[in-house]
Amino acid sequence: MLRVWSLILIALFTAVSIVAAPQRNAKRIKRDKQATTQQIKETSRKIDENAQKIERQLNQLNFVEAEVKELNESIFKTQKSIDSLDQVIKKMNDSIQVVDKKLSLMREKYASAVRKMRSNKGEISTLSFLFSAESFTQAYRRMRYLQQFSQWRSRKSDEIKGIHSQLEAKKAELILKQEDKSKTLAEQNVARQELEKKQDEAESLVANLKKEGGALKKLLKRKEREAQALDDELERFIAEEQRIAEEKRKAEERRLAEERKKREREEAERQRLLAQEEQRKREEEQRSQAEIEAEHKKQQEQEQKKIKEQKTQEKSKQTEVKPKPEATPETKNPKMEAPSVNDDVQLTGTFESNKGKLLFPVSGSYKIVRGFGIQRHPDLKYVKTNNGGIDIEVPEGGVARAIFAGKVSAIFRQPGFNNIVMVRHGSYITIYANLSSIDVKKGDEVKINQTIGQIYSDPDDNHRSILHFEIRKEREKLNPELWLKK
Repeated sequence: MLRVWSLILIALFTAVSIVAAPQRNAKRIKRDKQATTQQIKETSRKIDENAQKIERQLNQLNFVEAEVKELNESIFKTQKSIDSLDQVIKKMNDSIQVVDKKLSLMREKYASAVRKMRSNKGEISTLSFLFSAESFTQAYRRMRYLQQFSQWRSRKSDEIKGIHSQLEAKKAELILKQEDKSKTLAEQNVARQELEKKQDEAESLVANLKKEGGALKKLLKRKEREAQALDDELERFIAEEQRIAEEKRKAEERRLAEERKKREREEAERQRLLAQEEQRKREEEQRSQAEIEAEHKKQQEQEQKKIKEQKTQEKSKQTEVKPKPEATPETKNPKMEAPSVNDDVQLTGTFESNKGKLLFPVSGSYKIVRGFGIQRHPDLKYVKTNNGGIDIEVPEGGVARAIFAGKVSAIFRQPGFNNIVMVRHGSYITIYANLSSIDVKKGDEVKINQTIGQIYSDPDDNHRSILHFEIRKEREKLNPELWLKK
């Protein structure tokens, strides 16, 4: 019996174990699933954070490289200024030497002339020199000679003083130029030190980005897709505008053609009515002429009858007066005046005529962090960008402004570029992208320098604010740097 109970207990325990085992496995699976889900979320978060970090580093690299470019341009200009100052200083030194030699020569000649005069006179005073003359004429000549010599001495003395003043002024100017050169050299040294720091920072950023090769390539692919999507959307808007413009043009041509046909029909009807009126007048004239001729014939017959009855009477002259038909004024066709054409085309003040002088799309300080067209990074060989415009970085809170008067033709959003505004200037179009807010609406007529919107400030990238700006002639992309006045 005990054995039987033992078997029953063993069987029950086994059954309970079998039933409990699946419950434990389900709990474990649920916990494992939650843990896996958490790991996936954590991994995704880390990937996103890494992508954001890479993007920040890439943006910072673009900013630093823009600063390096500006510093190089500044150093180049400073060096040109130094070279120019060197040339000016050299010319001034040469001029000072020439004036100094001229002054020395004048002083020597003046001293020699004075010594010669004194040696000729010896110790004789001026009065003794005059009274020792043998005649009045000789005395007069001596007096004239003394007067002329005195005038010459005064003139030479003034001339020497003038040359001396000129020499002192040139020396003072030379000192100022040398001070300018020293100041410019100091500025150049500061710029070179700043350039070295920025170059080191750029090298550090490049080294960090090289470590993230795979992730950087993915980021660049995403950026490329976003840029292509923006380009496609802009192409679509421009094509739609061109289609609408073409339809309007054709409709206008049809309207003008219909108006022309209407005018032709009206003119034909007017000519027909005019011809009918002329025919009616001719018929009336013909009837009137026939009546006159009939009356004239009747009078002739009566006259002949009287002649026969009065044969005995004195013959009298019969003067036949033929009444002339009254002149009918000719009806002239009314003169058709040609429609006046108001060809008020302004060849100046257009968008195209202001190339190189157009207002910059942002005010205040800025940096062009990405230029126009295809660009390949010198150190990161796989970093290649194809920019349809330029990217301009500004301080936080910066706004975009209209570079020329025009009309807002489209407003839309695009991933990676936030709000985008298109402004049309005839056949030219300006595009303002990456705006957080917009101050205009479609169809608005904007004036030059009018605010378009606020530039988006990225909270994940230290509030970096970058405006993407493009200029197009219909679908043709143009380099904005050739059109804007910096």
